[in-house]
Amino acid sequence: MITQNKKTATKPKILTVVGPTSSGKSELAVQLALNFKGEVISADSRQVYKGLNISSSKVSGKWERRGRRRFFVYKGVLHHMIDLVSPRKQYTAGQYKKRAKRSIDDIFGRGRLPIIAGGTGFYIDALVHDLELPKVKPNKRLRKELEKLTTDQLVHRLRALDPRRAKEIDIKNRRRLVRAIEVVVMTNSQVKPLEHSHDDDPYDVLIIGIKLHEDELKRRISEVVENRIRDGVVDEVRRTHKRGVSWNRIHNLGLEYRCIADHLNGKLTLDEMEALMKKEYWNYAKRQVTWFKRDPNIIWLDTPEKAFPIVQDFLGREAYPLPGQSET
Repeated sequence: MITQNKKTATKPKILTVVGPTSSGKSELAVQLALNFKGEVISADSRQVYKGLNISSSKVSGKWERRGRRRFFVYKGVLHHMIDLVSPRKQYTAGQYKKRAKRSIDDIFGRGRLPIIAGGTGFYIDALVHDLELPKVKPNKRLRKELEKLTTDQLVHRLRALDPRRAKEIDIKNRRRLVRAIEVVVMTNSQVKPLEHSHDDDPYDVLIIGIKLHEDELKRRISEVVENRIRDGVVDEVRRTHKRGVSWNRIHNLGLEYRCIADHLNGKLTLDEMEALMKKEYWNYAKRQVTWFKRDPNIIWLDTPEKAFPIVQDFLGREAYPLPGQSET
């Protein structure tokens, strides 16, 4: 059971597993949960949406009743922040932070260890570092002006206002470009580097990052894309549209959704769609790495197995012996 030291300097401990897409974050988080009595909190901006299973790389779990509550369970591990809303709705980082904090409290309350795992760096930073998210209401006048610009012009505008954010954002996603510009203009502030000591953070956080060689990551991305197509991701997006999600909304979900929507609307052949999906995911992986490099506290590992002794030291060797070790 996770217990807190009553000393004022002690904060509740949580684990975080980060890394680019296709690096193996989800499986490592599950194995850590099994070894260290934990539960997983997804930090993925698309896994919050119902029905986007193949396309968002949700683990292949199922909903199970535990007492009076239902949980999403995979390999015996409870998962949180999955299947929350319809893809017709937008789910913001602020909404994610609020609900994920409740999940952390709930996990602690049941004597378990919260393990955050995902590739949406902004969600993770907002949660573990308790970032103040800008409460910027939509500015209709500004948006009307920005909508007149081409996508390239929006990218140029964002680069001038906030070069760091421009390196990390999906530069083909007009909705996100407009919102990023809107936030900078209305708040007169840029994304801040995470170079402070985190003394005011609410948790004692161990962040494990999975770092793969470029060739291996490219190979995995290619394999993941091919598997998704084989498993029916095109039909999944087609069903999503038939359930009332507009093509524009599907486009705004980014990455493969944009590629598949164009294929279903006759703009891309199947082969062209597959090639573009691989390219989009590689570019996304590079943006993720750029984001995570901002945090000097991440411990980067080239193999998942190296995480276990590090986590054990963080939590306490006596309280958490690894398999094969005797408890003292």
